[in-house]
Amino acid sequence: MEKSFLEATQLSSFLEKLRLFGELHGPTVTDAGVATFAPITAPSQLRINYRRTQIPPKKYLLPFREQLLSYRDGRYAEPAEAQPPIVLFALHPCDLAGIAYLDLVFLGDNTDPGYAARRARLTLVGISCEPDDFCFCSAPDSAANCDAFLTAVESGYLFSAVTARGEEIAAAAADLFSAADVPQPVAAQHPGTGVAPQDPELRFSDNPLWQKFADTCVSCGACSVCCPTCYCFDVREYPALDGGGVRIREWDNCFFATHGEVAGANFRPTRLDRLRYRFLHKYCGFTPLQGTTSCVGCGRCKAVCPVGIDLRELFSAARGEMSP
Repeated sequence: MEKSFLEATQLSSFLEKLRLFGELHGPTVTDAGVATFAPITAPSQLRINYRRTQIPPKKYLLPFREQLLSYRDGRYAEPAEAQPPIVLFALHPCDLAGIAYLDLVFLGDNTDPGYAARRARLTLVGISCEPDDFCFCSAPDSAANCDAFLTAVESGYLFSAVTARGEEIAAAAADLFSAADVPQPVAAQHPGTGVAPQDPELRFSDNPLWQKFADTCVSCGACSVCCPTCYCFDVREYPALDGGGVRIREWDNCFFATHGEVAGANFRPTRLDRLRYRFLHKYCGFTPLQGTTSCVGCGRCKAVCPVGIDLRELFSAARGEMSP
């Protein structure tokens, strides 16, 4: 990938170029001080040096609540409203990896049409980051799974076009770039090493940390809500008094007791059962992604946990316990 230099003073002009490709969204801070991806109407709203948003960018692909169809008089209708294209700016590599995993799940053999339509409308522009103590991703400067990527350097950014859409962005912003005397990237101090896929047998190990975490966990579900790759959902129908109704898909959570309820029985009745289930899914993978970890090392689960649970302790200890 050919790289061009974008001076920091040109960033506002670059954002205007990005608006040619869709509505611009990026990291901002709410009045309550919460970092979030939201529309950028003015450059002053952008918080390009953010650590992590509370809710990951999966909300653009898997809305918290989505109407699948409406019905009336025995006839069904899908929503017809078309959503505008969106340029999602300043995504960290861990969040790009999270979207890549969701693509594997929802764009595989049984493609989800709603997800596919929203994914097609997204232009992804990544940016390098400076990890903190919560981070443990394996590639903090990776430009994978985006259309274009900015790497922070002294006094600016190195721009890389990754896809054809990225090349279009490069062409539109060509007058802002310089190819001469390109600075070297700033080396990031990266505390983590990433998470390798785990042996499913770890789910059934007798490590005392399992029970310790189960006793500590309050089943609030915050770790699943803020996870870039968690995608559990429920489908519900809400009838109206006039005879019509809607079918809604909304986020669900494997830490909730109701998640395992089927026909009056509960397959995961205890908090320990639910903790093991999440571990198995997150670090061991399910078919057809068996052996694929869906943890991208963003650190959100540890950052938001009200009781400080850090599952890195568990899988590290379990690996040592089971090693010969």
